[in-house]
Parts: sequence; C-alpha cells; structure tokens
Amino acid sequence: MQQSPLYNTRKLSPATKGALESLIGRALHDNETVSVRTYQAHEAPSAEVREGALDGLKQLFAQTDKQLEDVPKEEHEEAIEEALRSVRPTYRPVK
Repeated sequence: MQQSPLYNTRKLSPATKGALESLIGRALHDNETVSVRTYQAHEAPSAEVREGALDGLKQLFAQTDKQLEDVPKEEHEEAIEEALRSVRPTYRPVK
C-alpha cells in the first residue's frame, strides 16, 4: 500500500504553500493538513475492450430485465426507493 504522508500547512514553506494553493485553487488555512498522493498513469482501454465491457453490461441488464418481466412497475419503484432510503435515510422521491 502506498504511503500518504500528511503535512501540516502551518509548517510548510511559503513557496510550497503557494504551489499547493495554486493547485487546489484556494488559500490553505493554518489549521489544515495536506496529503499528497501520486499515481502512475496508464493508457485508456482500447475501443475493443470498452465495447466488450459495454456488451457484457447490456447482456447483464437484459437478463435482469427478463427476470423482472412479471413484476409490476410499481414494485420496481418501491424497491428502488427502499434501497435509496436504506443508504440515505433523508431521501425523498421527486414526483
């Protein structure tokens, strides 16, 4: 696992603090902590790989739709709303 050192903004040099403020687009406050992480870039998947993933998703969705053919639309909506409320208790449907 990659280390992510933490830096107290109060202890940063003016040049470092200025560079970070330029990157994040706002002033840093003395009571903040900054963490810097780096990642190796990689090429985006090829068009073939993306199309294959999309085809797989379409097949999965088609199977799910087929399994739900006999379930009334209202039950679909109720199940979705119940799931949303379980992770976001303050969720209210827009109707």
